Amino acid sequence: MENFTRRQALRAGALGLMSAGFLSWTTEAGAASTIETTYKATGPWQVATGTSGGHRLYYPQNLGSGGVTHPIVTWGNGSWATPDNYPGLLNHLASWGFAVVASTDTTTGTGAEILAAAQHLVGLGGDPASVFHGKLDTTQVAAVGHSQGAGGSINAANHSAGLIKTVVPIAVPAQWMASPGDEFSVTALTCPVLFLSGADDWLISSAGTVQGYYDQATAGAGRALLKGAGHNDIQNSGGGFLGYVTAWLKYRLQGDLQARGAFAGSAPELPTNTAWQNQALKNLT
Repeated sequence: MENFTRRQALRAGALGLMSAGFLSWTTEAGAASTIETTYKATGPWQVATGTSGGHRLYYPQNLGSGGVTHPIVTWGNGSWATPDNYPGLLNHLASWGFAVVASTDTTTGTGAEILAAAQHLVGLGGDPASVFHGKLDTTQVAAVGHSQGAGGSINAANHSAGLIKTVVPIAVPAQWMASPGDEFSVTALTCPVLFLSGADDWLISSAGTVQGYYDQATAGAGRALLKGAGHNDIQNSGGGFLGYVTAWLKYRLQGDLQARGAFAGSAPELPTNTAWQNQALKNLT
């Protein structure tokens, strides 16, 4: 992504220049469905933050309470962004019991930084000197990322040797925007994937782009575009993306039956939620 049509286009999106407007909270609130509303609310865990090995950490303050072990979420930033651009989502996931590790790198397209962060937190789970010792479910790891980091999350999964069990690419860019080394293959994914984007993200992660990736996915997939949202609505508070990102991770990493109802079963919620468009689900049980 060394010219405008690549890396600078993503930078423009990261700065909000491609966003066509603001999410209408009134419209969204009126259209939101039960499962989305449940997981959009702050979860039951108090959140602690910290740093380790150059990574940012967001995790339940009372780790392991009641014998719980916490699934891991590794995060990939968009171009020129850092975890400080995503406080809403990262803290929200921790409030729902996930141990979140976020690369501080501003270029995460290769996925190497995202995978290294996951491996670092897995290592802390086995370190007797760490607060995470024995408190993590290191068999249940997800990669989530935005824009360049969305492609990076796919790369991280493809190179994780099975460590990463599911992926949520948010506003994943078209392949023509990928710099050498950042190219990613959806067809190579062996884990389920949920593609989310904004309906107003017409340049970087358009409906056609998301449709194309969804069609390539073979191991179970979902897709949806949030109405009124642009390329950067996942930043800051996380806005309308929080509910289904959280529900997907609860479903895929913890087998949460209520969360599963958004994506699988006889009448999943996502396709009927009028706050979203271009919804589709396949091969999910």
